[in-house]
Amino acid sequence: MTLAWYDPTTNRVSTDKDDPWFTPLGQVWPLNVERKWVGLTNEEIGGLTVFDGLHHVSTPLLAEFIKSIEAKLKEKNNG
Repeated sequence: MTLAWYDPTTNRVSTDKDDPWFTPLGQVWPLNVERKWVGLTNEEIGGLTVFDGLHHVSTPLLAEFIKSIEAKLKEKNNG
């Protein structure tokens, strides 16, 4: 959640608490901000390794697993 500061003396809204126009008379408001989904790149996924103490997980299997987790997270965050 992002916070926005509202200053009733200037009718100004800002997400920057250090905004020079903001005065101590301001109020803090919660602000819902839409964010774009950013997944891992193939290079980032390729750099990950999993070792359970006995076995290394192969890159294609790990990549498939990561992509399925990302898809579920994206579904939950967009819904």
